[in-house]
Amino acid sequence: MIDIKIIGSNIRKERKNQMLTIEQLAEKAGITDNFLGKIERGESMPSLPTIDSIACALNVSIDFLKGNIKHDIEYKFITSLIAINSLNENNKEKFIDFINTNIKYFK
Repeated sequence: MIDIKIIGSNIRKERKNQMLTIEQLAEKAGITDNFLGKIERGESMPSLPTIDSIACALNVSIDFLKGNIKHDIEYKFITSLIAINSLNENNKEKFIDFINTNIKYFK
């Protein structure tokens, strides 16, 4: 069950964290600012494609909007791997060397 009040609250928090206005986020998500305001206040239940559009516009996962931080970390990790994979071979090698050199500081 999707709790629209939690999703709306998380959308608002993330929008503000990214310093976006309702109008800016609505435009990025392809919806009206009025509808986004209703979603943020928990007054309107958006469709799954609309939630996905908002998540994409904020560059977060739907799980993050649902309040599931564990899945958001996995989502960020996977999207980072995809970005790394798009690097040319020389830059991939440099990036991997950088990671191998610095990972000890996070253990």
